[in-house]
Amino acid sequence: MLSEIADVVSCVSFKTVALALRRPAQLRRYVSYCLKIYDEFADKGLPARSPVTPEQEATITLPAYHSGGGMSFAELMILARTTKTRCPKTIFEMGTYNGLTTAVFILNSAPDAVVITLDLPPIPELPSKHLSSDKDLISNRRLGSVPSALGLTRYTQLLSDSMTFDASPYSDSVDLGLVDAAHDRLHVKNDTEKMARMIKEDGLVFWHDYGGRGALRPLASYLEDLAAECPIYRVSETSLAWASARGLKAALAKRTGLAFPHSAPFTLANHKSA
Repeated sequence: MLSEIADVVSCVSFKTVALALRRPAQLRRYVSYCLKIYDEFADKGLPARSPVTPEQEATITLPAYHSGGGMSFAELMILARTTKTRCPKTIFEMGTYNGLTTAVFILNSAPDAVVITLDLPPIPELPSKHLSSDKDLISNRRLGSVPSALGLTRYTQLLSDSMTFDASPYSDSVDLGLVDAAHDRLHVKNDTEKMARMIKEDGLVFWHDYGGRGALRPLASYLEDLAAECPIYRVSETSLAWASARGLKAALAKRTGLAFPHSAPFTLANHKSA
């Protein structure tokens, strides 16, 4: 709480005071956004670097329908561009919400690419460790509504708490991963370690909501701590962060003392039987 008060004080201006008086519910979001932009311009936190350099003639597809949620069109463009450029055979995202990013992955991957998305069951029992902001998102979600509205069915929906989710059937099988589930440090650590087990050596991992303050500070803190042991970057003017799998796997193996073993290549057949 004290850190959030300090964040607000650091952004005090006539505009901040006016917003606090007119729309106090938006104050936290405004302060978090201002400080995220300040940190980027002041070279604080993760260094900025683009995850891919697309071909000049490459095109991407974004759904015109936006159901809300935290992913901006600029961030969707980065995910679409990366998918189109890297041509992943298997994509795994942790945190479906309304399925907006699921749709982006489907629309920009090859017809035979496997897209898997994980989210909580429809009526989950949430322990107290979940952030209140995450609980609000969960209660307001319309799971998979975007792919449904667009008639997209080429994906697999898994329903499980990521804390209890068994990642072993997907070990070293994923080419492109997105971590965008709960934002407290315990969940981010768990989801990152499980994604590191699933991602291939030459794969790429994204995190969403990097750089915010307040409730999102634990996510940024975890990634910045981890960046001391492997290269992790932010994408300029977005809240996306990313890392190559090879360095991430090595850093987590060193940090946790656990091995990240290779397994047989992933196929849609053994996924369906898992």
